[in-house]
Amino acid sequence: MIHHLALTVNESSEVKDFYEEVLLFGVHHKFKLSRDLSKNIFGLEEDSEVFVMRHQDMEFELFINGHQEKSFFSHVCLAYWKSERIYASAIREGYRALIKPRQGHDTYFIWDKSGNLFEIKEIDDDETRF
Repeated sequence: MIHHLALTVNESSEVKDFYEEVLLFGVHHKFKLSRDLSKNIFGLEEDSEVFVMRHQDMEFELFINGHQEKSFFSHVCLAYWKSERIYASAIREGYRALIKPRQGHDTYFIWDKSGNLFEIKEIDDDETRF
């Protein structure tokens, strides 16, 4: 079982604008990662504010940091009931988004402003609803 996923987010405004408003996650709590601990664990000599976000059984730790991370294939796949609503929210809020047509239900790809990629799929009837 995965406990949480950690992502770098460049600006704290993304917590509300993208993770709450678009992906429907809520802030569970937040904390500050000290410079010493950040250096020892991640090799980065600076404090970081961290937001712990939850939706259903999924948890993200969002590390607020101005450093842009580059990845090519890394992404998080989330399943929602009526997934097109997530895509519509992303478009309405001005986020980059793309539709991959599929028979049955389309798959949506959306990016936050830090470049984190999310694949959004429809929940199958036998899965728990988000």
